[in-house]
Amino acid sequence: MSGFFNKKSNVLHFFALKIMAGLLCFCMLFLGVINPISLKTTETLSCSKVAEATFPSFQKIIKTLFKKEEKKEPVTQKTYVYLGGFPLGFTISCSGVVVIAISNENVINLKEGDIIKKIEGSDISSAAEISKLINSVGFKSGELELVIDRKGTEELAKLTPQIDSVTGKKKLGIWIRDNSAGVGTVTYIRKDNFRFGALGHPVCDIDTGAIMPVSSGNIFKCNIVGYKKGEKGSPGELKGLFLRNGSILGSLDKNNEFGVYGNFHEKYLEKLNTEVVEVAGKNEVKSGKAQIRCTIDGCEPAFYDIEIVKTYFQSQKSNKSMFIRVTDKRLLESTGGIVQGMSGSPIIQNGKLVGAVTHVFVSDPTKGYGVYADWMLDN
Repeated sequence: MSGFFNKKSNVLHFFALKIMAGLLCFCMLFLGVINPISLKTTETLSCSKVAEATFPSFQKIIKTLFKKEEKKEPVTQKTYVYLGGFPLGFTISCSGVVVIAISNENVINLKEGDIIKKIEGSDISSAAEISKLINSVGFKSGELELVIDRKGTEELAKLTPQIDSVTGKKKLGIWIRDNSAGVGTVTYIRKDNFRFGALGHPVCDIDTGAIMPVSSGNIFKCNIVGYKKGEKGSPGELKGLFLRNGSILGSLDKNNEFGVYGNFHEKYLEKLNTEVVEVAGKNEVKSGKAQIRCTIDGCEPAFYDIEIVKTYFQSQKSNKSMFIRVTDKRLLESTGGIVQGMSGSPIIQNGKLVGAVTHVFVSDPTKGYGVYADWMLDN
């Protein structure tokens, strides 16, 4: 009887081994640990045949079961631009008006540098609009409510108009500015969408320092007709000339801490003496030799040698990303280094656009700051 049970136990043991072997093979085939061709299964699998199968080591099985997926590095898309360095003239019409001086004593919470956006709920973009609005028939008399922009924060102010002793019309009793114009240098024109970036720093009101809010604007061809050489304590400047009724090269729609931006008309690209270059990320910029491209006579840009003395790690955007020094003898002899009007001149290193000139040291015109191209591109 005991022999019978022993035989039965052996049979059960055999079938258990067979089932386990089958399950193990199935799991490993499913996971791709073994190749089905490597198993010798041309005949019925027995206990002895199980041993003939080529199985991986236990360690390999564990590694396969708990294998970590390899992290793929994100693919950074390269950006290509037409290299700038040529001058442009620009005009800006404001969205709102900038307060530059206040002579009216009946004001509440209104300061120089504030931007008036609305008067009694009506949008404002020029001095002419203000005069027409407050002198219109039936318009509110007495104290007016103003919506103002103060350094990016919307606030309310109040003002009681005065009566002009000569014309008898109402006036706000404040000095305002509703437009701006100037000369600067183009940094780049994107190849994919023809967006341009220039200056590398904002266009600000000359009296208050407020960043001019843009409603619309245009850019024009500009000729550099002369320059004032920079000296210690006295920054130099480029003298440019452009015609407001001349050909419009593009539209301008943004003015912020990193320059002015807009759309360049594609048809004018053929007339530019430029080349297509790749834009370098801020992590690619290194201390060492580099060049700037700018125009100091006429409208044809040239390359000049500089040194990137130091780069700054920036987790947040700033237009003082690198410390630069002019080393080119030609530029030092002519302009003395960096002068006003060169802002936006592209900085090139290892054949790539790495940034733009933004500031000059008043104490030493051979030195200045530049902004990373990264900070300009998304505008």
